[in-house]
Amino acid sequence: MKKKAKTTIRDTNFVPERIDMTPKVPMPRTEWIKNKKLDLPYGTDPLQTLDLYYPKETKEKYPLVILVHGGGFTHCDKRDFHLYPGFFTLDRGFALASVNYRLAPKDPYPAAVEDVKDAVAYLRGNAAELNLDSGNFFLYGTSAGGNLVACAGLDGGATAGGKRDYHVNAVADLCGLINFNTFIKQPANPLYKLVLYYLIARNGYIKARGRERARQLLEASADSRISSAVNPPAFYIQHGDLDPAVNVRQSISFYEKLKDAGIADGKLKLHIMKGVYHAGAGPEYLERENVDCICDFFIEHMI
Repeated sequence: MKKKAKTTIRDTNFVPERIDMTPKVPMPRTEWIKNKKLDLPYGTDPLQTLDLYYPKETKEKYPLVILVHGGGFTHCDKRDFHLYPGFFTLDRGFALASVNYRLAPKDPYPAAVEDVKDAVAYLRGNAAELNLDSGNFFLYGTSAGGNLVACAGLDGGATAGGKRDYHVNAVADLCGLINFNTFIKQPANPLYKLVLYYLIARNGYIKARGRERARQLLEASADSRISSAVNPPAFYIQHGDLDPAVNVRQSISFYEKLKDAGIADGKLKLHIMKGVYHAGAGPEYLERENVDCICDFFIEHMI
């Protein structure tokens, strides 16, 4: 059998007007989006900002997808390649918020998690002014962003109706690093594993040492929040079975734990993509058909 040729992010079936192919890693273009609000501050730090994009269709209020980029908790940005798949949510009638958050090592755990929560709370608190449907908010995160949206989503149910309300209807966790303790132990490409270990552990996302470090490693693991979750959202969990950076077992285990906690099948979907590597290594996570599956799931969980 002929071995499948390995593809790169540049092999994505990009919509030409939405992408700049000049850089080595293609960069999304936003000129085609006429209605947008850029660099809205949800906090006082320069990284505590978000961009808000609206679909072409004019409505009184829009359901909202809140996109949280990956990058090992240490780098990447709300306007880099992670933004591109969010464009397809606009085509489906959602508004799109792309969020920046504080990064390690300058700002270690729990800064990024708290920033995602604050961003959702900001959007909820200003929903009327921003023409957003606060009854239909959805989180979407990839890799490190998958961890952050899973944490915020599980914690959010308990805040519904409160002063800092960041609850959402559903979460899309794509190739997320869910459990820090098992992550280091699971099989992965040694180079990726070493790089991610230095980015996440040695470079200070979990900066504490000793017993406090052990506590933070557990607390930063999204699956540690399942038992305390109140009215948890629906979860769409997606992972490539050949992921060399974050082992697919992270998502399988997360799905099983959510199911064991009583989240019904209708609110829980596990999508294992065959022959797919980590996000950013190939085109799969960026293609329209992949995002459409997630949008369909979100629409199923609209109020």
